[in-house]
Amino acid sequence: MANNLPGRIDRATFDRVLQRAAELQAASHDIGEGLTEDEVVALGNEVGIAPQVLKQALLEERTRIAPMEPQGILDEWVAPAELRAERVVQGTEASVSAALTAWIDKHEHFVVQRATLGRTTYEPLDSFAGAMRKMKRVFEGTSAKPYQNDTELLTAVITPLEDGFCHVAVMATLRRSRRNYVTGASVLAGTGVAVTAGVMALVQYPAAELLALIPAVAGLGTGALTVRSFRPISTRAQLGLERMLDDLERRPALGAGSPPPRSQQLAREVGQVVKDITREVRKALEEK
Repeated sequence: MANNLPGRIDRATFDRVLQRAAELQAASHDIGEGLTEDEVVALGNEVGIAPQVLKQALLEERTRIAPMEPQGILDEWVAPAELRAERVVQGTEASVSAALTAWIDKHEHFVVQRATLGRTTYEPLDSFAGAMRKMKRVFEGTSAKPYQNDTELLTAVITPLEDGFCHVAVMATLRRSRRNYVTGASVLAGTGVAVTAGVMALVQYPAAELLALIPAVAGLGTGALTVRSFRPISTRAQLGLERMLDDLERRPALGAGSPPPRSQQLAREVGQVVKDITREVRKALEEK
């Protein structure tokens, strides 16, 4: 039989192979009505899975909740405006909170709005600081575009579990953004219908009445396209929540420090932007 596996296995193939190997290994054991957690760890040891990794997966399964169901017509027809992602990660409550805050500040340009025990809310940077961040990103050309541009509030809830592990749930609120899209779509549709109604009240010929329907059709169609354009925004924000937790999962927050004071950070960013502008101007003059 020909070997169909490539010389190097990509991530998707690796996941399938690993899942199938786990299924085959589990099938070779009679688990009866189920296994205890200790038996799962012992079974993992047989196939070389680290106990720490298995413990993290077991805790995540124990704390898993059902996915959020669409609430109401807007969630169904437009897109959800309340998003959530959760994961079990390594670290203490304090270190995980500090690492998450630093990541959100750096990649999403949000700052702490309020912090209480186990719960932190974040709001977007003010206009000046946000503009400095955007200019810095343009000059660097390496940072990914923020995923929460249309989010008005981020919330993180961190719950300590067993020693060295925490359950992290992050939520994004985009209600104001969705409301703006729905309002804009309603205005477009309403304007089209109103124009059609006004024209039809004036015309007296059947052919003209058909032409008078054009504004209503155009308004309704444009409104539908406008409101549907919110769905990619919601999807991207959900992906951004998963990215936060992916980073915490890849780099356990075992010794993360607190982020620098906002004033110091803003001063450094302004200074860096000025340096970048000066460098670009000097480069342009030299080319002349």
